[in-house]
Amino acid sequence: MGSLLFTLPSTSSPIALGVLAVLGVASLLVWSILFASLFNLFRRRIRYRHFLKVFESATQFEELIPRVRKLPDSPLKRMFEQGQKEFQRFQKMHPASGSNLRMEFVEMLERTLEAQIVLAERELTRGQALLASIAVSAPFIGLFGTVLGVMETFQGIGEQNAVDLAVISPSIAEALVATAAGLFAAIPATLGYNLLRSIVRDLTETLDYFALQFLRRLQRQLTLHEEKRI
Repeated sequence: MGSLLFTLPSTSSPIALGVLAVLGVASLLVWSILFASLFNLFRRRIRYRHFLKVFESATQFEELIPRVRKLPDSPLKRMFEQGQKEFQRFQKMHPASGSNLRMEFVEMLERTLEAQIVLAERELTRGQALLASIAVSAPFIGLFGTVLGVMETFQGIGEQNAVDLAVISPSIAEALVATAAGLFAAIPATLGYNLLRSIVRDLTETLDYFALQFLRRLQRQLTLHEEKRI
């Protein structure tokens, strides 16, 4: 296949060369997106685990605030800071809140955290749509190049009015290079997309877990505040 690639510029049509160029760019995009996304997702996983470790190790809610401020930026940190601000605002506006009002606040905060999770998931899936598109379209683009190559081969046979296996074989082999190039781009794109989706699903579950634990702690704080007031 390597020797065929060197002979393609002089033997293939501009359209066939254009197909190979498109597939080459697609392959570069696949590996670039894959490495960049994996680096970003693994970095986020480390930050998520560190944040949860800090969050779960704190016995008092008040000690979490200064410790969270020192942590690097992440969706978990933004969720905590927004929830903590809403919690403080609620306490100032309703120092003597009843159970119904506290329940409404928790439900409102739950919807706010869900919106933050949606935004975080959008950040996590950045670039994956392009991977999926390449995984689906690259084999067909390669097949298109192969069909063009086979058509040129049969056209040459018709012009020569002769069938010589020694002449046909290299032309057919060159035509099949486009199919191989399409698979070379599509296979890593498919495997990479599935891998990234699995990591994103794991990180999203971490966000959901934190949201539930955070709401549970806030509910406890509201209950303790009401008990102290009484």
